[in-house]
Amino acid sequence: MFKPTNPPWCFSDNRQFGWKTHPFSVTRGKYGVALANIPNNKTIPDVEKESNARLMATAPELWICIVSMLRWYSNRLNGHDISPYENQPPEIQRAMRVYKEITGEDYA
Repeated sequence: MFKPTNPPWCFSDNRQFGWKTHPFSVTRGKYGVALANIPNNKTIPDVEKESNARLMATAPELWICIVSMLRWYSNRLNGHDISPYENQPPEIQRAMRVYKEITGEDYA
């Protein structure tokens, strides 16, 4: 069963609070509970750590985009049933693979 934390997910720059161990995090809401903390790993540049946190914070919106794209643009056999994976354009195949990675289930 796929049931993520409800949005909004927010990026938090913890450096403004003087945090040194987790400079960036993803929270539920602006000042909510941390969903993910990005540790201050010296081998990863700050810009990469910040980018990773920002990407994670947009996960709910990205999920909605993937599902919407599959609903609207996937090829149909009879106007209703989804065509087999191999009959889909490459972009829809990619979205189907991501859907399966996220949910553990095939999209159809």
